[in-house]
Amino acid sequence: MDDTMRQAMRDGVVRAVEQEMSALFDVLVAAASMPLEQAEVLTQTGVLAIGAQVLAASIAARGTGKAGARDVCACGGQATCEGYRTKAVQTVVGWIEVRRAYYHCQTCHHGHAPLDQSLGLGRDSHSPRVRRLASQFGALLPFTQAAATLSAATRIQLSPSTLRVVSEAVGTRREVALQHQVAHAWQDGVPEHTGPTSARLYVAMDGVRIMSTTGDGKEAKVGVVVPEGSGLDGAVDRADASYVASFETAAAFGPRLALEAHRRGIDAAGEVIVLGDGAEWIWNLADEHFPQATQILDWYHASERIWELGRALYGETSPRGTAWVAQQLTLLAAGDVQRLVRNWRRRSCTGSVALVRDAQVTYFTNQAERMAYDEYRARGLDIGSGMVESACKDVIGTREKGPGMRWSVDGAQAIANVRVLVLNNQWDDYDLAA
Repeated sequence: MDDTMRQAMRDGVVRAVEQEMSALFDVLVAAASMPLEQAEVLTQTGVLAIGAQVLAASIAARGTGKAGARDVCACGGQATCEGYRTKAVQTVVGWIEVRRAYYHCQTCHHGHAPLDQSLGLGRDSHSPRVRRLASQFGALLPFTQAAATLSAATRIQLSPSTLRVVSEAVGTRREVALQHQVAHAWQDGVPEHTGPTSARLYVAMDGVRIMSTTGDGKEAKVGVVVPEGSGLDGAVDRADASYVASFETAAAFGPRLALEAHRRGIDAAGEVIVLGDGAEWIWNLADEHFPQATQILDWYHASERIWELGRALYGETSPRGTAWVAQQLTLLAAGDVQRLVRNWRRRSCTGSVALVRDAQVTYFTNQAERMAYDEYRARGLDIGSGMVESACKDVIGTREKGPGMRWSVDGAQAIANVRVLVLNNQWDDYDLAA
């Protein structure tokens, strides 16, 4: 399209827009008693229709994407231009039609429109912005609610099933990219940390189960990374948490979490703390990927095991049991795990009570080096599991553990990937084509 035609198109669109804006204004002024909300809806509808005209015309003014009689196909062969095809595209301002040059390859027998790639269009009918909004809503809300909320907020009409397909497609593409990043990170270089150096960096891990489409449970492993520094007044300045989540094995999850820790500046952190609930896979990953870290068994899980033993010894509601637990927790807070274990071994008990006692003796003996709570508190360290419990809820539980929800592993992973991008404040900058 030459400059003369482009100018003529521009002038025509401007005249049409001026007329429609004038007509819309007259309607709104004439309806003096119209409630504001009704006027807002009328204005939104009118402005979107005008926007669709402007958007369609501006894309047409760019041209059709014709690169000549022939173009190189993705297979490496030569594709021949066979004319022009229009594509209906759903955008945030409504449906528009895009006219594109179409090429067909005699080698692989596939066709393509170069303009689609430059506009970010896929085989579906959704614009990149519609795709972004749909997948974001789908990651935050159940698909039926997401479709209704998206329509109410933006006037974009998608069925729940379509919204699900769009959301999972974006998350699946993200998973492919993540797998590639993890596989090549230590070969090509881990992500460069550009933020401030942290005095302390926490890494916490846990697992959360969802219901699968086959009726059994599937565990997602969730990790959270929290840098911490000192403010101007000396107070603790904790940065926003960032997350990773995966339905992979622990061995595959570890590098994914380590990659995020590198992105958040683990190499420059003054000290690294790993918090966990005592599961063996957590400490194995800590030893492998964060060997410099102080490992802490979170206080809640340790204290809950003491309560379990107290209930076994004294019953569910015994005042003596409550007093006994309080004494044990005092010793635990003082880091005197050896004394706890020694006292428990001396207790005379049989049957099921002895089984509970022996289980706690074994547990506290194995975890003793991670229970120096007096030292941790003196250093100002966090000893609770709140950060990772919140992570499990925010990343997985809130979206994927609703009543009646059943997930394929691939679908659950895809939605978790989008949620992680949103919660990590990376969503707006994320390239949907990546």
